[in-house]
Amino acid sequence: MSKGQKPMVGARVPHSWKEQIQAICQETGKRESEIVQEAIAQYLGKTDLNSMSSLSKRVAALERQYQKLVKLV
Repeated sequence: MSKGQKPMVGARVPHSWKEQIQAICQETGKRESEIVQEAIAQYLGKTDLNSMSSLSKRVAALERQYQKLVKLV
């Protein structure tokens, strides 16, 4: 392994997890490896603040859309 290359970690996951990861990839435009890295970082308490900021913005946008839908119903 070269000095700049990151080590690889592999794991088997349930089919439902794989499907959820793929759905997140479609929603965010990120690769599976990015999603898995973010999940591990969160578990280890090493979450990227930019990533969390992005998540907060997405949640806020979803909440605004939800409120609009509620008004229509």
